[in-house]
Amino acid sequence: MKSIITFAILCAAFAHGALGQSVSANPVTGMGYSYPSISVAPGQLITVFLAGNVQGAISATVQNIAAPVLEVRPPSGCSAATICSNLTAVTLQIPYELNPGCGFTNPTCLAIVLTQLIVTVDGVAGTPVDLTPMADQVHILTMCDTVVPGGSGTAQFDALPCQQLITHADGSTVTQGSPAQGGEELVMYAVGLGLTTPAVKTGQAATAATPTSATFSLDFDFRPNALAAKPTLPDAVSCCVPKPVLPIPLYSGLVPGYVGLYQINFVAPAAPAGVQACSGTVVSNLTVSVGGQSSFDGAGICVSP
Repeated sequence: MKSIITFAILCAAFAHGALGQSVSANPVTGMGYSYPSISVAPGQLITVFLAGNVQGAISATVQNIAAPVLEVRPPSGCSAATICSNLTAVTLQIPYELNPGCGFTNPTCLAIVLTQLIVTVDGVAGTPVDLTPMADQVHILTMCDTVVPGGSGTAQFDALPCQQLITHADGSTVTQGSPAQGGEELVMYAVGLGLTTPAVKTGQAATAATPTSATFSLDFDFRPNALAAKPTLPDAVSCCVPKPVLPIPLYSGLVPGYVGLYQINFVAPAAPAGVQACSGTVVSNLTVSVGGQSSFDGAGICVSP
C-alpha cells in the first residue's frame, strides 16, 4: 500500500503556473497524511494542503457532494518541532456517497465516473484535483499524521518510524517500554476502511460500534523492523490438505463518538522461539498488516518474547 503516503502529485494548478498561465485561487499543492496522495475511499479522512496562509470560509466538494471540513491549520512556520511550512492544512472527510465507478477493481466495468475534489474559499473555487476512488484505502494512523489531533504532519527528525496508534485494552499505547503480550487483545486505529453496515452519514460521528461492510485480513510478521505486506495465502497448497484461512480482526469498524475514525481489534499472537526483543536498532519485532480489497497497510509493534 502506502499509496496514501508515498504517491506524489503535481496538481493542475501548479502546472499551469509553470506554463505562465494564470493560477486559480486556492491551488491545492498536495493532500494526504504527510505526503501528497490522490487515492481515496468513501468516508476517508484526509488533509488537503493549500498554498499560503488561507483566510476565509473554506468548503470542499467531491463529485459535487459536500466533503465536510473538520479542521483548518494555518502555516506552522519554523520551530524546533516542525519544518518550515507555508501551507494551510485542511482536514476533510471524503463523502460516503462517493461513487467509485470502475476504479481498478473491475476491469470489465464501463462506467467511468469523474471524481474531482474542489476546494472553495469565500465562494471562489480552486482548480479541480482528480482523485482515484477505491473501495478502501487503509492507513494505520501515527502521531505524525495531520488527521490526528496534534499530529505534526512531518516525519521525525531522528528518522525513526512515527509512533503508531496501537493500544492495550486500557487505552495506553503499545511501546518498547510497554510491549504487547501474546494472546492480548490490542486496538489499532485507522482511516480509509470504506463503507459500513449500517451506513453512517458523512460528517457525523458514529453513535455506536459500526462494523465495516468489507472483511479485512491480517498478516503477522515476526522479522525485526519488517515492512507492511499484503496478507496473502501461500501459493502451494496440497490437494489433500484444507486450504488455510487468513486471520481476520475481532472487529473492524467505526469508533463511537468520532467522525471517520476506525478501529481494528485483534489478538497479538505469541512470539515464536528465537524472536528478538525490541532494543536498540530493533524498534519492532512484530509487524501487523491489514489488507482490504484495494489496499493494505501495517504497523510495527513490540511483543514480549
